[in-house]
Amino acid sequence: MAITKNLQKYCSIVGAHFIVSPFSFMWIYGNLSTYTDSYFRFACYPKCWDWDPQWLLSLYVAGLFPGYFMVKPLEKIFGLRWTGIIAMVMFNAAMFGSAWSQQVSIILTAVMYGALLGTGAGISSSLSILFVSGWAPEKAAVLVASTSGTATLLSVVQNQIITAFVNPNNLKPDANIGPKTYFSQREILDRVPSVLIIHGAITMGLQLIGYLLISNPPKPSHEATADTAVLEKHNADKLEEWAANSSSHTKNDQSMKHYGSNSRGGKGIDTLDLFHRSRDDRFGAFNLETVEEKEGTNLRTDNIYSYTPKEVLRSPVFYAVCFFGIAIEYGLLLKANFYKKFALLYIHNDKYLTLVGTLVPIISTGSRIFFGTLMDKHILSLKDVTIIGLSLNCVLCAFWYISARVNAILYMFLVLALAVAQSPTLLLQVRSAWDPQWLLSLYVAGMFPGAGISNPHPRWHPPPCQTEEPSE
Repeated sequence: MAITKNLQKYCSIVGAHFIVSPFSFMWIYGNLSTYTDSYFRFACYPKCWDWDPQWLLSLYVAGLFPGYFMVKPLEKIFGLRWTGIIAMVMFNAAMFGSAWSQQVSIILTAVMYGALLGTGAGISSSLSILFVSGWAPEKAAVLVASTSGTATLLSVVQNQIITAFVNPNNLKPDANIGPKTYFSQREILDRVPSVLIIHGAITMGLQLIGYLLISNPPKPSHEATADTAVLEKHNADKLEEWAANSSSHTKNDQSMKHYGSNSRGGKGIDTLDLFHRSRDDRFGAFNLETVEEKEGTNLRTDNIYSYTPKEVLRSPVFYAVCFFGIAIEYGLLLKANFYKKFALLYIHNDKYLTLVGTLVPIISTGSRIFFGTLMDKHILSLKDVTIIGLSLNCVLCAFWYISARVNAILYMFLVLALAVAQSPTLLLQVRSAWDPQWLLSLYVAGMFPGAGISNPHPRWHPPPCQTEEPSE
């Protein structure tokens, strides 16, 4: 029985890494959109050109938001595993259908290949967190980091497959329309619908393997429930101790201002101190080792609490995370959407730019591990990492339009540096003491308006289909 349980556990953890495959779209779209936009412009124009194709990625990002929130209600009806299977069938059908919709309408393609795929990615990402947290709560942070990195690394392979299939001869774009450059070669355009099917087949195949391996996690035991109660009692005692001595700590302990006593039943906390937690943790409110030592318990929880929407809306962290998402979103979508389309105006080497896009997820994953390690060793706090990411993102975006004109190598370093600056975004999900599904939802809540803000053509009209020879 124990062997079977362990086998289920390890198979489920492995499966959780496969089901996040739709999330790789964020890292492959910058490469893929170069070909899809050319297809819209030259293979089906003007009948299919009814909207700006740049909105496709924005709708994908916006679709993540409802995806994260759909999991809890669907889980109550179908269970975790069947929620994922139903979502897999529906949203992968939309991916396969986009190979047809691309020949008909940009709007329809943006809905199917953007919004619906984004919703599916949100559901899959949220499910992967719930599966690894349910089967291995003591290692949830590490496993959530590894599952989010799986989709990132998958895009390395997918980017190479896309370029090798669509443009095996490394042809240069041969048409300029306004500030953009396109491929008009028939041998490239004819392959574009097929590459969408290939993308869908890879995504659905990996998800199918994942859901075959996954089993529903066990229900929380009475022992775990009792341990959580001990932790809540300990936190309440510490908060009372802090309140009694607050007059002497007013000036020195401002980092505790987010600790409150308005949570459920007056126990626990109202806002977990995401950005201001002290490194020495001098009040001990979140020190599991202290609780275990004092109470003689074995806590198998990583301080993950589930909050109601009303409680979350009262929290300053909610607004901090939302504004972080809005602030980082412009640079993130600029890189994901335009790194290749913009650079082709000045760097006429399709495979080189595909290599740049391939390195982005590798650097992003490595940077995430690097920052996470520094945080584990208490060298940097989450607040430090967030400020570093926002500052770097701001400075690097200022040089976006200059670097490609100067040198191809300089442009590569700029794009990879942006990947480093934007890598802390997922650390919000992994490193806080919040319920991970809630925190993902809060971050994407900030990305939702950011998706619209970062689109440069809100009132766009299609330019006339005139071509010019690209300048050398």
